[in-house]
Amino acid sequence: MKANQKFLMDNERGDIGVGTLIIFIAMVLVAAVAATVLIYTTGALQQKATKTSKEATQQISSNIVVESVIGDRSNSINPTIDDVLIRLKPDVGTTSIDLRQVIVTVMDTTVRLDLNYSNSSANFSYTASSVRDEDSSFSSVTPVLNSGDLIEIKVPASSMPGIILAPRKTFWLSLNQELGQAVNLEIATPNSFGVNRFVRLYP
Repeated sequence: MKANQKFLMDNERGDIGVGTLIIFIAMVLVAAVAATVLIYTTGALQQKATKTSKEATQQISSNIVVESVIGDRSNSINPTIDDVLIRLKPDVGTTSIDLRQVIVTVMDTTVRLDLNYSNSSANFSYTASSVRDEDSSFSSVTPVLNSGDLIEIKVPASSMPGIILAPRKTFWLSLNQELGQAVNLEIATPNSFGVNRFVRLYP
């Protein structure tokens, strides 16, 4: 019996030499560059995703709840409402809200006014005071709302020139936050104010 013999065909011969080594090194370098690019891209995408997720969470979780809107006539003889008092609080799970970044818009069919927070009675601004503030986080200098706080915003008549809040008057209030959705209210004053100084406008 003849011993089994194996023969290499012409196309089965192994390549050896400097050329093969150069190709091998080139393949290793290409793989290393590709791996570096993938690692860098993955890190950049992770950082961007983390930032986007954090901003989206703040955007969704930041919300103001308006409990009531009251009209103050100053005295029962005045036929129109002088000041608008808005009681609000942060919604459940809401991060801290800085009133210095909240714009209150008052509008009727002909006039629109954007009011900023002020710790004094300045024109085209509103003031705020705490009704409930267990952790003493709210002050006129740092008007920051935390969970559980109840704040009253005062929009004086001097900051609403051209808007006369008489009976049967429709106007709109909007609270625009730095983060989160704006709170929009359409309010119609009662048919008569009677002899009451304070008039409930919302809810």
